[in-house]
Amino acid sequence: MTQSLLNSFAKRDDLEITQVISKSSFRDDVAASRTRRLPFRTDNPIGRLIADKGHNMFTNPEVDLWYYPKGYVAHFCQTSVPKIGTMHDTIVQYYADRYPETRSSRAFDYWIGNTQRSLRKLDRVLTISETAANQLRQFCDRYKIAIPTIDITYEGSCWEHRRGESFQKQGNAVHLASASPHKGTNRLLGLWKVLQERNKDLPRMTLVGKLDQTGQEIFDQLDNVEMKPTEQIDALQQTVGQASVLLLPSEIEGFGLPALEAYYVGTPVCYAGGTSVAEVIDPMGHQGEFAIDDVDDFARSLDWALDLSPTNIGQINDLMYDRFSIAKVTDRIIEAFRMTLDDNR
Repeated sequence: MTQSLLNSFAKRDDLEITQVISKSSFRDDVAASRTRRLPFRTDNPIGRLIADKGHNMFTNPEVDLWYYPKGYVAHFCQTSVPKIGTMHDTIVQYYADRYPETRSSRAFDYWIGNTQRSLRKLDRVLTISETAANQLRQFCDRYKIAIPTIDITYEGSCWEHRRGESFQKQGNAVHLASASPHKGTNRLLGLWKVLQERNKDLPRMTLVGKLDQTGQEIFDQLDNVEMKPTEQIDALQQTVGQASVLLLPSEIEGFGLPALEAYYVGTPVCYAGGTSVAEVIDPMGHQGEFAIDDVDDFARSLDWALDLSPTNIGQINDLMYDRFSIAKVTDRIIEAFRMTLDDNR
């Protein structure tokens, strides 16, 4: 999304961009953007730590405001102009509470501390759903942080340029597999195994990504399933576009980008309830929601998705694009910039 957003910014006549990058960062080469480069890489722990602590000490261009697409403000922030950041969720706190074994306590303390500091320093917080906004408010309450102004801009995807393309459907279900527990891959495989044991007529399931040991053990017991490694974006768009349904069992999402992207390439979505995905998917697609611990509800949602007509899929696609196009997300962000500058005059 950062690349798409920067490209959209660069097309605006009412905005001048100076991007601060490191030697390893994505660089937007659009001529409208000026560039200030940190003299080190940030794809390693030491470089990341130095950048998080004090990138303003290495470069501090003259600008009207700072925008942090990932939400984290420098520890030693010397700038006096307004600061705005997009904070996508509080998943690090979610993991600290539910999956503390996945990281060291020092790592949790570091990232939770970054989130706390940024929420205190930002003049305005942007986020990607009402669900994410509520996560941020609850985080502030937990740590006794004054809740900042929070605007919901939602999120777009570069997959929007594939809208309208015709993909040859293969009749399979696709899932973006992950060893991260919140993604729900192992629970999904467990549901699939139960339905298989009931002799339910299931489509072929295609997993794209990685499994942990438990997931691999369940996978090895399943019939008519295949595993693909993580794919580059063009190949992934083809894989999802050719599928008849995307399975999204995540237990927490800030937005639910895979759901938007799947509908953009003409594929309906079955998704776990209780996350932001229901907020993102148009109500026409809400029958794809299922309770993650209810195999019968999952079977119902799967049948619904497999029976959904191309016409209805196209209608959902259009309605979601109307809300979440990159151009409209950019408009919301620029309006937040204007309001922040007005508030600080």
